[in-house]
Amino acid sequence: MNGRGLARILMGYALTLFFACLALHRYTSLRAIEPAERRTIASRWVNGRRVARTIMQPGEGSACTSPDPEGTWVCETVIAEGPLSFDAARFALALVPARDGVMAELGGVRAFATPDDLVAAQAYDSATSLLDPSLGIGTHRAVVLQLLATDLGVSVASVEREARVKRVRFHSATGPEAPLPTKVTGRDLTPAVVRQAMHAAASHLARGVDATGRFRYLVDATTNRDRVSYNWPRHAGTTYFLAQAAALTDDSALRFACLRAASLLRAERMKPCGSNACIADGDDADVGSSALALIAFSEIVRTGADASYRPAIIELAQFLRSQQRADGELMHLFNRTSGTRADVQFLYSTGEAALGLARAHRITGDAKDLDAATRALSYAVGPGWSFFGSRYYMSEEHWTCQAMSELWDRAPNREALAFCLRWHEIQRTLQFAEGESAFDADGSFSFGPLLTPRVTPTSSRGEAAAAALDVMMRDPNAGTLSARARAEAILSLEDELDRALAFVVRRQIRHESRHLFAAPEDALGALPASVVDMQLRIDYAQHAGSMMARWLELPLRAH
Repeated sequence: MNGRGLARILMGYALTLFFACLALHRYTSLRAIEPAERRTIASRWVNGRRVARTIMQPGEGSACTSPDPEGTWVCETVIAEGPLSFDAARFALALVPARDGVMAELGGVRAFATPDDLVAAQAYDSATSLLDPSLGIGTHRAVVLQLLATDLGVSVASVEREARVKRVRFHSATGPEAPLPTKVTGRDLTPAVVRQAMHAAASHLARGVDATGRFRYLVDATTNRDRVSYNWPRHAGTTYFLAQAAALTDDSALRFACLRAASLLRAERMKPCGSNACIADGDDADVGSSALALIAFSEIVRTGADASYRPAIIELAQFLRSQQRADGELMHLFNRTSGTRADVQFLYSTGEAALGLARAHRITGDAKDLDAATRALSYAVGPGWSFFGSRYYMSEEHWTCQAMSELWDRAPNREALAFCLRWHEIQRTLQFAEGESAFDADGSFSFGPLLTPRVTPTSSRGEAAAAALDVMMRDPNAGTLSARARAEAILSLEDELDRALAFVVRRQIRHESRHLFAAPEDALGALPASVVDMQLRIDYAQHAGSMMARWLELPLRAH
């Protein structure tokens, strides 16, 4: 093909793309509605269920101005509207979660599926799953149709075939008994604000620990129903956070909940693994479960909650050391029946093991624990990344960076610090700034504008940023940076951390959203998966709370 032919193809492609984008813009654009013409939908909610609704015409008084002792009135005002189709291929990505809803008109009657309706029905981000069942995208078309059909008193088929529909954007406000809080930004954070948020997250988790020490692992907050599943590594990680929070707040309720959860791990999940003991749930024991339990037990002993966990720390550290290869990497599985190790690796586990062994060394004083932790960290930031293209790919390294920080006063690894600083540089390119997204996304991390920002990736990156900051602020000779570059790195890490923490604080469940939950008091203080995904899994609160704890433990600085 000659140059002229290639130019024609490229020109045709450019024109096609231009007109496709123009058509998409015209289809998805919204027309702002003047204040004098705006309708308000007033809904009365009781324990997560909408029990009454009034569609008020422009200028009418608001039902939300009167207190309701038994429920909550919420007013959602239509501020813009645009075209919409129930065509399956176009509908899924037509709505901005938490901001857009649907209006349907049939036979002169109007019905609205508002953002609160769609959150309560868990319709957003549920059209399809991406990679993991807990990560969804798109609005569930069938749920929206059912909501509208119920309010219109007709069949779903009638709505689909005959209704005139629009995409509508809302502004929401609860009644006077639960005013919306001032938006927290990275500049507004104070130790009091962060301590209160951390205590609320820990208290939510502690309320869910039963008499045996088991957490309410995964709860649908809108119905208050438990999902049938459990995860022991996350149990251990959450126990660690409760130990952190109990020490920082001196709250006996948190401490007792932490010790019940830890006792369950020690009494029922510590099993023989060859000549050592490990955390296991079945024949195959994974390194991650033992590493996180080791971190939790070490925090319990370090903070003075219960010194009796020291023998368990020694045993778990011995198990992790027995899984380590000569090059520092760990074999992540041990089969208890055959007594054999599987040289496979899973996400997170080597970093968790390095941190666990580093924490254990402070309790045991055993040089072998320090050596194993040092070699695991060196492998994670060195040979573990010796592959083609490694400069252009980064994995989840929050445990790795925390291990680097934990080891710094005993075995400083400048390669590991440089690795973590590079990792944060890349993460900051994925961090949203104010106004860059249709969501309230400032401070969060995401891989594109269509994905609702998630709480846990933001929290884990905050944990790692606090770890790197701790090293940079405490040791003026850390790394090989010039004084100017070091100061710039500290400022960048502070901004990254503060904005991430502020985003997570804004996502925390507080009184103003209680109308969406079947058991509001159970949900208070929890961290949902996102602004529209009301699944409450223990590790969501754990990572968020551990980020808050690390922030509070940083050297004194101006906020």
